[in-house]
Amino acid sequence: MNHRPLFIEAAGTHREVGRQIGEAARDLVARGLAAYEERFAVLAGFDLAEAVERSRAYLRPAEQYLPQVVDQIRGLAEGASAPFQHLFALNCSEEFTCAADRAWPRPEHCTSFAAAAGGRVVSGHNEDWYPDDVENVVVRKVTLRGPGAWSGVSYLSVGPAYDLPVTGITSRGFTSAANTVYFRDERVGVPNTCLVATVLEQADLEGARDLIAGAPRARGSNHLLCDAGGRIWDIETTAERLAFMEGGVLFTHANHYVSPELAPEDATGSEGSPKRRARAEELLAQGVEAGVDLVELGKTVLSDHANAPFSICAHWNDDDPDQDQSVTTASMVWEPAEGRAHIACGQPCASAYVAFQL
Repeated sequence: MNHRPLFIEAAGTHREVGRQIGEAARDLVARGLAAYEERFAVLAGFDLAEAVERSRAYLRPAEQYLPQVVDQIRGLAEGASAPFQHLFALNCSEEFTCAADRAWPRPEHCTSFAAAAGGRVVSGHNEDWYPDDVENVVVRKVTLRGPGAWSGVSYLSVGPAYDLPVTGITSRGFTSAANTVYFRDERVGVPNTCLVATVLEQADLEGARDLIAGAPRARGSNHLLCDAGGRIWDIETTAERLAFMEGGVLFTHANHYVSPELAPEDATGSEGSPKRRARAEELLAQGVEAGVDLVELGKTVLSDHANAPFSICAHWNDDDPDQDQSVTTASMVWEPAEGRAHIACGQPCASAYVAFQL
């Protein structure tokens, strides 16, 4: 599952950024669309053509609340010579493949952490999604320009070329990690990928919080935010509700709700999510107490295989007949004060982290 990613530097308006990424990663976008066309029915219970039709209902709220990121997808489609509506449907894939009313078990997706110790702060995230994504992952360094408040912001993000950025580190001194969660109030609204991409454009944690709180969300998500000053905030959302938690000096999250407000109605049904969260917290606490360098500690946590097949570093389980499995497609350790991202594509246990600087 190792992959040496394409590095893309893009700058300009959202439309221009999307077009530059599409042009640079045209083959990867085409390959990703072909893979999802083949496998989407396994992941969602209906094929990609139906997903394209269903996604049309989500386009209006996305354009009304976050027109700039829809414009970025339009630019991506132009640059990659791909159908816009197909790319928009892929950016609604969480709404379709992670619906709370789907048959159990839910797919396991993602582990995140943040820690502050010894005057330093580090956060990180394993992106666990579908194996087809590994070969289509790119590292994007984006600088936005234009008339909006986001003008001048830069971010580093890693993910499939055909998706908007869902996690990353920004030049405004904070990091954002998103985790799939499950709650039974999903509705037509702003797709989660569009929302988490826009978090990276905000001025600070307060701006990110206000954006998340004000959005007419299609579904919930977990947002683990961390800034250079050592603030760690966790925001759990459903389509209609929100719970805010101060993360203190160490916080971890996976795919189940943990806030007192939302946990009683969690619809995850996951065996692995509580194990991954507890294991990450255990390793972080031990490492901080022992004075281990936080970046190296983060890499160790994200490469951990305890509780396999429900490990933090996720691998395909040949003994599981379910084809709706996820694997670790990319791993990130961020230093918000330094503007630095350490990125491994594929499983971090077998793929070296490479440092990227904003």
